[in-house]
This record gives sequence, C-alpha cells and structure tokens, in this order.
Amino acid sequence: MDKEEALNDFLRGLRIVFNNATAYPKDHPYFIKSVENFKQKVNTLFNFLNPIKINIAPDSLFIGDRHWDKAEPYVELASLLHLRKIKSIEFREGLTIEELIDFLSSISLPLKEILREAGVQNILNRKNISRIHTEELDYSELLRGEGEEIKDVWVYLFKSVLEKGDQLKINEFADNFEKIVGKLKAKDLLEDEQLRQNIHNFFNYLKEKQKDRFYNCSKGLLRLILKDKTISQEDKLQNLKVFFNELDKSALTEILRDEILTDDSFNYLSFIVFSKLIEEDKHKEIASSLKEGFKKEELLKNNPKIRKRIRELFSISDRSSAFEIYRHALYSLLDESSSGGTFPFEYDVLHINYRFALLNLLAGEENAEKLSLISEHLLKECANLTEENLDYLKFLWKTLNKKIKGDVSPSELFERLKDCICGFIENRAFKETPSLDLEYFIDKLKNSVLGYDFYINKIFNEGKVNTCILKLFFNFFPQYPLLFYENLKRKHTDIEFLAKVAESLGGIDSLAGLEILKNIYSLFNNIIKMEVLRAMQKLSMRDDDFLFGILEEGDFFLKRQAFVILAGDELTRRTALQRLLAIPSLFGRENKLLIENIKVVEDIGLKEAGSYLSSLGRRHFFWNKNVRDRAKSALRKLAC
Repeated sequence: MDKEEALNDFLRGLRIVFNNATAYPKDHPYFIKSVENFKQKVNTLFNFLNPIKINIAPDSLFIGDRHWDKAEPYVELASLLHLRKIKSIEFREGLTIEELIDFLSSISLPLKEILREAGVQNILNRKNISRIHTEELDYSELLRGEGEEIKDVWVYLFKSVLEKGDQLKINEFADNFEKIVGKLKAKDLLEDEQLRQNIHNFFNYLKEKQKDRFYNCSKGLLRLILKDKTISQEDKLQNLKVFFNELDKSALTEILRDEILTDDSFNYLSFIVFSKLIEEDKHKEIASSLKEGFKKEELLKNNPKIRKRIRELFSISDRSSAFEIYRHALYSLLDESSSGGTFPFEYDVLHINYRFALLNLLAGEENAEKLSLISEHLLKECANLTEENLDYLKFLWKTLNKKIKGDVSPSELFERLKDCICGFIENRAFKETPSLDLEYFIDKLKNSVLGYDFYINKIFNEGKVNTCILKLFFNFFPQYPLLFYENLKRKHTDIEFLAKVAESLGGIDSLAGLEILKNIYSLFNNIIKMEVLRAMQKLSMRDDDFLFGILEEGDFFLKRQAFVILAGDELTRRTALQRLLAIPSLFGRENKLLIENIKVVEDIGLKEAGSYLSSLGRRHFFWNKNVRDRAKSALRKLAC
C-alpha cells in the first residue's frame, strides 16, 4: 500500500468511526470494533507520516503535503471538526485503543457539553491522553454566530478567561459586551442559572479591577433586558436584580432617559420591568434626577413628540409606588412645560395604554357589576386590535382564565371576550405568513368562531393553507378528517396545493395529521408521495406497517425515504434491514430487487448493513454474481 492509499483509508476510517461515536455509547461492541479497525489504518499511515497531523479548515483538511477538499466525505468531516472549534489533531505513535475510544467519545459530544468541559483538549488532559493532541480555535469566534450555541459559548468563556486571568480577553469581552450580549435573550438569563453565575463572576471581577468597564457592562445588560419584549412582569425578575445593585443614580437615570427618548417600543410594560429590576429605595432619586435633566435641557418644552411619549407611558393607573413616583415627577413637568397649563390628550396614540388600564382593572376587580362594565369596554377594544397587539392578548387571555377558574361573574362576558380573541387569532392564521406568536394560542383555543364551512372554503377554494390553519382545523373539528380528505381528492390535479398541504401537515404531530398524510399518499402521484414521506419524517409518531409496506413495494426513492424514517429507531432499523437484504432469491429471481435494496442502504450509509452485505457477498452460484459484486462494492464504500 502506498502513502496515497493509506491516507485515503485513514480519512475514510476517521469519518466512519466518528459517525459511530455519535451513534453508539463508548462501550458498545460495534463502536469498539470500528475503533479497532480504525487503529489498523492509523498504524499503516504511521509508516509514511509520524506523527500524523490533521490541520482543519471549515471545508477542507490538510495532512502532510496534501490538501483534501471537494469530495463530500472530507468536506463533511472538516465541517464537523471545525464546528467543535478544533484547529488541528495530532496522533502520535504508541497510542492505544483506549485512548482512541476516549478521544472519539470526546469529540463526538454535543458542542454544548464540549464548551462546558472547557474544550476538547481539556477533556483529553483530564483523561491523561498523551498521544493525541488537539489545537483549538479561539472559541470567542463563535460569538459571531447566532442561536442557542451563543449562550453556551458565554458560559464557557466567562469561566475560562477568569480562571486563566487572560487580561486581553477580559478587556475584549468587556469592551464588546453590549454588542455580543445582544445575541442572548432575557429568558436565557432567567432560565440558565450557570449563565447567570458566570456573568455575575465576570461582573465582580470587573467591579474590583476595572470600574469603568463594570459600569458599561452592567448598563449594557440592563438595556438588553428592557429591549426584550418576550420578558414580562410575571417572570422571576428578582433573579436578575443582583446585576444592577451597584449601578448608581446617574447610570440608571441615563439608561431610563435613553430608553424613553430613543426606543419607540419602550412602553408601560418595559417600564414596569425596569422598576422591578431596581431596588425600591432608588426610584425617588432616579425620578428626581430624570425630571431635573428633562427640565434643564427643556426637552418637553421644545419637543411635542417627547411630551406625547411621556403621556403614553404614564397614562395608565398603576398601584405600584415606583410607577406613581415617576408619574408624579414627569406629569408635573408636563404641566410646567405646556403653554396653557393643560395638555391636549392625543387619543389615537393613547389607545394601547387605555387597553392596559382596562386589563389592570380587570385583574384587580372582584365586584361583578364593575367587571361587567370593564368587560364591555374590553369587547369594544378587541374589535380594533392588530397583530402588533398579540402580547396584549396573551395577558388578557391569562387574566380571563384566572377569573373564570376563580368562578367570578360575569363568566358569560368573559367567554365572549375569549371568543373575540379566538376570532382574531383564526383570521390572522389565514394570512400569507402568520406570526409565530400565534402558536401560543393554538392548543388553547377549543371552539371555532368562524366555523367549519369557513375553513373548508378558505383551504380548498381559496388555497389558503399553512401549519397554523391545519392545527386549528384539527383542534376545532376532530370529527371531520374524512371530510377533509374528500375535499383533498377534489384537488388531485393541483400538485402545488397538495405539496403545500403535505408540508404543513409535517408540523402537526398528531394522529389526525398522520392519517391525512397516509390518505394523501394512497391517492396521489410519486411527487406528492415523496412530499408526504418528508413530512412524516418530522413527526414523532409513526405507522410502521404503512412504512414497511412502502419498503417492500415502493419505487427506489420512496423506499429510501421510508427506510430513513424507520432507521431512526433501533428495533425498526433491524427489521427494515432484514426485509431489504435477507430476501431469498431462488435461481436469482429476486436479484434485481436485492441490488436495488443494496443501493438504498449504501446511499444512506448505514454501517449496520455490514453483516447482511457480507452474507450477500458470499452467495453461491453463477446467477448471483451481480449481487455478490454489488454487495462487495457497497461493503468497500461503507468500510464495514
């Protein structure tokens, strides 16, 4: 074997054993066997390269003097290793099976766990693995990314830089704190205790060593929370107060002033969140300082837009002492700055605050007569709501449910309010791209206001269909799946519509959705059948008999897709392999089918097919030659 062949074998073996590490526990016999096979390939390559060092780029590998890219296995392997922020891997002669098993188990961990363990090399050091070494990329680069991993990177980095005392990194994080922390969400801080603790430790370090940076980071975190409209006054905000205890009057005044003046989305609820994050004894000083600053700069006197903002924020009646402190301070300033001692209310922009005032009254009132009056006003307001008011509707829905559970009259008016909300949500679901926030209400709505005929007309005559609409339909009309299917049959020539229905059903993890998908599959052509199977792959529930039927009778592409679904479960995976590859073939009568089935498992790259392929590769008689050759070829490609 020459160097080129040894390198190819090594990289293919690494890809296979990495896959197995993600699929099996480290003590699984199949995984151990694959590691032993890979160890042989490593030993062979040591004859040409010692040590073996792999340099990793996002989409390519570099070993020795050779660059490996373009071919899919190498690109995919490079991507998987780069995702784990591994810059290079070095294998040294004398490494053991046990070291390889520990190494492969470590790099196959989810990124979150690798970060919490402070990186792959730290795991290897802890396990005393001396003959494998990894060089890691700078994890702070991940902070340029998006999504769930950002939170996990912060948990790791805050801990890591403090433990190492890396002053340059600490300064870099502090100077870019507000920009980077903006990729987090307030709920991350509320729900993740470890994240809170690490940021708290970071803040404590800055407070002792670099006061200016500490104040800037604290202010940045407070701005993040105030701008996050998913947080509410009902959340456990006391868990976050510790971050802002050290902020003085001037810093807090500056933040509140900036939010009022520059953030149009800063509203009554934002202010309530602010008031609950700050110690109560500070509010009087902040309000006084805010008032003096506005007065000195004559902001209200010369700017009617800011006067309007103040009116919007504080037009609601609130019982909290903090709210009244600010209301009194700024309203007195409004009176001073208005020319005639009065201020003309601008009713068009005060509607939102008026609605929240009604909501507050509803929540706190117990008198049935007053509740009836409040509910009547709320009914009138609900007729004018828009999609921007979904957060308000959530609060209203929760409040109504509390009242109904508490058996507080007038329940009939409360139900009418809930119907009004239901009608609003139903109509919004039929928009081209309904808001994701509608999902909050889907399972909570039990009775349709619009009715069965409305849905049938919209879906089948106007072609309006999405996951949200279908979820509502099956929630409201569980007795009508067959009628839904009958209407589908009328549209059998509209391929685009049927594909859209199948895709939308993939977002509905229910028996009704699964049954409709099966009915669509039985009626329509292969294009739609494939869309149905792709939708089924997204569901947690499965009809194994249905899928095995496709496996035994479907064409190649449908069979492959059905097998992908069945392979997701260990038991059905074994049964599916048996039905595909353990077919008797007297005088070669089923050989064409067997060759097609070999292609199915080869395409998917399932290593567990190895024993079946080996058996097929040993079949006797000349008429089985094509099956033998095809099975052996698949074995080589799968490297089983």
